[in-house]
Amino acid sequence: MIVKIGVLFSQSGPMSVTEQAHIQGVLLACAEINEQAEEDGFTFEPVILNPDGNDQDYARLATELMLEHRVAAIFGCCLSSSRKAVLPVIDRFNGILLYPSVYEGFEFSPNVIYGGAVPNQVVLPLLEYIFKNHGKRIALVGSDTLYAREVNRIVKEFLTESGGSVVCERYFPFDAEIEDFQPVLCMLKESGVDAIISTVVGNDSVVFYESFHSVGIDGRQVPIASLTTTESELAQVSEKARAGHVSVAPYFSSIESAENRMFLKAYRSRFGKDAQPSVYSEICYVQVHMLAKAIRRASDLSTEGILTALSGSVLNSPSGDKYLDPMTQHFSHKPQIGVASESGVFDVVWSGKSPVAPDPYLVSYDRTVSTTSESDA
Repeated sequence: MIVKIGVLFSQSGPMSVTEQAHIQGVLLACAEINEQAEEDGFTFEPVILNPDGNDQDYARLATELMLEHRVAAIFGCCLSSSRKAVLPVIDRFNGILLYPSVYEGFEFSPNVIYGGAVPNQVVLPLLEYIFKNHGKRIALVGSDTLYAREVNRIVKEFLTESGGSVVCERYFPFDAEIEDFQPVLCMLKESGVDAIISTVVGNDSVVFYESFHSVGIDGRQVPIASLTTTESELAQVSEKARAGHVSVAPYFSSIESAENRMFLKAYRSRFGKDAQPSVYSEICYVQVHMLAKAIRRASDLSTEGILTALSGSVLNSPSGDKYLDPMTQHFSHKPQIGVASESGVFDVVWSGKSPVAPDPYLVSYDRTVSTTSESDA
């Protein structure tokens, strides 16, 4: 039996450097699942379409995947704007969207599996690390996206409750140039800011790091502390502009575990010996395997049958056990803090003791930032 799955990520446009990693995670998992087709009785056939970073094309192509290709589920979207463009299509045609990207929370759809981290899983650990190691004078710089503005609203709440201060808040449209970032970075260089919380995304994040370096700020002293930068973007940054910058995510390719070593071996065997998977590669990889596990135990391959089988899933992953909370349909994640090296790797300097349950509505979360580390890597 062939089970078609939609793969809806941009291979061109402003998010291409990021979304290529999503595609690779999907393809690796499909290859592994298809190797045991004789035992499982099915294979995955990925149908890959390119929305080119256009929200309207995300919606149009999601419709095509469901009505023409009859996919069982769609793995897709990175930006919140593309997800929100696809949601009405998923709801109208009773499809399934497996969304693998970090996002701002405050959303629920019964037909969406939210694989990425939400603010309670990454914002607080990042701020705790910055407060402890750099200070509380923070600048907020982001791409002009829904995620950036909403997550920075949450960051400001945490800062207010914890004695921190916002030196400035700036947003930039896509396709910014090095010169576009320089005025605010020069101002921050003179301001005595302790760190820059970045929600700059995609190809523009590469430009942002280069611009930061061009104005003479040392990332080892005043880092860009990113909620969005992964190995994919870091690989495109020049060596001299990488060192010292901080990122937070549930996964970094440098994690030391038997599961991650196996994942890296398989990933590099398929995509090249120097390939560095990102958190998005890993989450897509996990979500595809989770879907396969659900199909093996589903009563039927209807949307309802698959969603029922997915609910409450647990899967061992390269970054540890992942649990799909049946109430929110979000994943538990163990947060990690990585510091960039000139070689293009994030060295893990802090790791949570255990996975953090998702709280996408921040209904039960203390907004006070501590400077006491829960665990060291």
